[in-house]
Amino acid sequence: MAEVLKPHHGVPALGEEEASKYVYFHSGSEATYRKISEKPTGFTSIPTIDISNIDGSLAQRQAIAAEIRQACETCGFFYIKNHTIHQSSIDETFDLLRRFFALGENVKMDAHVQKNPAIRGYEPMLETRLDPRTRGDVKEAFTMGDCYLEPEQDYTGKTGQGPPSYVTKPQNIWPKAAPWWREGLYKYYNQILPLAMKLVRILALSFDLHEHAFDEIFRFPVTGMRPLHYPPTPQEEGQENVGLGAHADFSCKCGDQYVTRRLSLADEIVSGLTLVLQDSVPALEVLNQDGIWVDAPPQPGTFVCNVGQYLEKHTNGRFPATVHRVRNKTGQERYSLPFFLTPDADAELEVLECCRDENGKGGLTKTYENINVGDLYIRRILPARKKHPTSIKFADVPQEQWSYRMLLS
Repeated sequence: MAEVLKPHHGVPALGEEEASKYVYFHSGSEATYRKISEKPTGFTSIPTIDISNIDGSLAQRQAIAAEIRQACETCGFFYIKNHTIHQSSIDETFDLLRRFFALGENVKMDAHVQKNPAIRGYEPMLETRLDPRTRGDVKEAFTMGDCYLEPEQDYTGKTGQGPPSYVTKPQNIWPKAAPWWREGLYKYYNQILPLAMKLVRILALSFDLHEHAFDEIFRFPVTGMRPLHYPPTPQEEGQENVGLGAHADFSCKCGDQYVTRRLSLADEIVSGLTLVLQDSVPALEVLNQDGIWVDAPPQPGTFVCNVGQYLEKHTNGRFPATVHRVRNKTGQERYSLPFFLTPDADAELEVLECCRDENGKGGLTKTYENINVGDLYIRRILPARKKHPTSIKFADVPQEQWSYRMLLS
């Protein structure tokens, strides 16, 4: 594994020649540097997995599970093809994204992310900056996700109980002048969530567990859907431009490898799973173990999936949360739609027993600490949105006192 350096005070003072030997990325809330290997041995392409038998026999599902496990262990990224979402629905969804992002700024800003305590809603260009060496992320985005109160998500029907008493308003925010946006996103949401849950069960099989082993911590999972628009980002002299700075996902990405609620699994909580729908414009790049960027180009009819930090922790590092970035150098508009799946906010996760190794076999000598899904979630999202009113409101509260409820008040 390539060396990783974590400086205490921002970017290290390195000469130009020395700095060229490292790759920078954002990890959690701090700067991280990976040394570029002089003898590369890491992956050079992203595997594609056919899941046409995901509803087939147990043996067929186990075969898919074995392929996904190998991809997660060696790469942290993989494509899935022959999934359950029809191309007509995908085309309709991209039409929806183009229509929304073409709206006037005043319509989109009606649902600005800073108007929503849960940090959901519209983000204009340069609102975020994952790489401090840039002027900001050259993209606009909209975030929606799990909500106890919105009828489209049927919290009571899924859990058999009413919403928590402390939740008094919806977690999502929507532009009033574009009701079709909410309707269209939910149409896609209600197709991608069942597919993601099928992958959760495949992940359970990949650990030789019963395929429903993680169901109890996915009764009402933390989800996120993030439509993105990337304009062309030409490289200007002396200025590093990226659509999305290099980072490792912290939310449920491909995860499902752990679980607990006393299931003895854990991590990004099993649901550390991300499924990304890309249009035809290439821009996604994945950082391999050698510090070399590997292209993850669009493949028609596929989703690209990746592991997040939750899953990495709960597999004891066996499934790496692979660093990635977006650079749209094509001169074309680019649209994508990632879907993030994480276990229930109140789930308590611990390392999967099959990933523990008290004897150090395979080099897995460290066991990560147990985590509460909601508490870890907020400790990742608030530092990434320091200018948001919720972050400002709790700026003087020690992190160990943060809880998921802070996003619901």
